[in-house]
Amino acid sequence: MRDSFSDRHPLVNFLFFAAAVTFSMFVMQPVCLGLSLVCASAYAVYLNGSAVRRTLRWLIPTAVLITLVNPLFNHRGETILTYFPWGNPLTLESMLYGFASALLICAVALWFSCVNRVMTSDKLVFLFGRVAPSLSLVLSMALRFVPRFSEQLRQVKQAQACFLPRGKQHVIQRLQTGLHIFGIMVSWSLENAIDTSDSMKSRGYGLKGRTSYARYSFHGRDAVILAAILTESAALAGMLWSGMLRYRWFPSLRGELIGAPSAVFYVLYAALLLTPLLINIGEAIEWKRLRSSI
Repeated sequence: MRDSFSDRHPLVNFLFFAAAVTFSMFVMQPVCLGLSLVCASAYAVYLNGSAVRRTLRWLIPTAVLITLVNPLFNHRGETILTYFPWGNPLTLESMLYGFASALLICAVALWFSCVNRVMTSDKLVFLFGRVAPSLSLVLSMALRFVPRFSEQLRQVKQAQACFLPRGKQHVIQRLQTGLHIFGIMVSWSLENAIDTSDSMKSRGYGLKGRTSYARYSFHGRDAVILAAILTESAALAGMLWSGMLRYRWFPSLRGELIGAPSAVFYVLYAALLLTPLLINIGEAIEWKRLRSSI
């Protein structure tokens, strides 16, 4: 499915994800965590479709593990439910805080899956190539490395399967096969990094005065979206700075979840996080209007 937000200027894409990830990481308030998780999930499904299920295969067990492990090490809280056999208390606050931490990690992971799809390597080089050429190259290579590594690993496994005997392998055989594939992938990674480095060096990457082709233009629509993102982010930051949405987890749960100031914050927060989907909905409506007028 075509994503209209990805067609916006790279600066708009980068500042949106910077704001979304920053607020998701530092606003440990239950409703805000839920909003971030829902908006990140919706945009991830829109971008990746059924591929999100592969992310959920490891994300959900990780979230469950964090929820269960946190009370084993965090014993703060005044609502004691029971005691562990070794004498430490199990508190309601520690369980809820572990669940909230799991929601935070899930939301941030889903946002980064969207970043990996929208912020391509050429966009990063366009944004930071002149300011920090080495950093932009490292970031672009890092974002591109994971999908390329996964694809290469799949091809290596398929090739190695042709040489393996049929039937179930013993533990030692599976271990030897895994180590052999691991050695192949390490060699491929090092060779690919050297080839990329030599290629960029031969093209004069990072030299003073070097020009580069840029196919991105900043239009009036980009200015409107950027102004909305900056305005909403500034308003949210100001409300957080004033302590309007302060929430306490320990020693007891305390904070205002429902109220006029909180409702204003939730609306602004949802509007910020739903920016990509709202842009896509607006583009779809405009496209249908133009088709009906033909």
